[in-house]
Amino acid sequence: MKKAYIIVILIIVGFLVAYYFAGSLIYNRNVVNGYAQISINNADNEIHDIPSYARISNNTIVFTSSNINLVVYTMGHIRAENLTGKFPPSYAHHDVFVIFGLINPTLVIPAGASIHVTVINLDDNMLHNFVVTNVPPPYPYNVMMSNMGPGMMGSGTSGRFITMMPLLHYANYSAGYAYEYGYSFTLNQEGTYWYICTYPGHAQMGMYGKIIVEG
Repeated sequence: MKKAYIIVILIIVGFLVAYYFAGSLIYNRNVVNGYAQISINNADNEIHDIPSYARISNNTIVFTSSNINLVVYTMGHIRAENLTGKFPPSYAHHDVFVIFGLINPTLVIPAGASIHVTVINLDDNMLHNFVVTNVPPPYPYNVMMSNMGPGMMGSGTSGRFITMMPLLHYANYSAGYAYEYGYSFTLNQEGTYWYICTYPGHAQMGMYGKIIVEG
């Protein structure tokens, strides 16, 4: 009887360990640095995959890990609605982000967490990127020429870009693949940040979401 009890406990522990690492492995295969390509079918199938360290409530994702693999899809709002079965926030009128099956969700992240973001562009005719800023909406038509960032991106002191990446080419649906781009960053200071697309007009039309960094 005691032996059978131990076997049952080991089976349960093995299941929990497998479940935990399954969530991590899903995102390990998506971790890239710089440019890469991904099958559109694979991207569509993985859009709802959620790692074990992420909790979803309404349109908010709370992360409980200090190492986060964030897979971000960019696309038009109609494609996003079809893929997720959800509607974008009322402020989003055109292109959107999809993260773990949610459209422009709020991300709650521990301060100091290491974040690796992989951006996958599923749009069929538009360039996109994923950039973090501490400047809240509303945004101008051309955020790159405003006072949101230092140096070439403006001389204003009201805010700046925390991260930057190139604009990612749109998907090749006839060939069946999309482009992806990966990079890493850390948000050490508690507070509110925003992720946006810097292509002219996109953030202005609602291609953005909130990041809350908590201690």
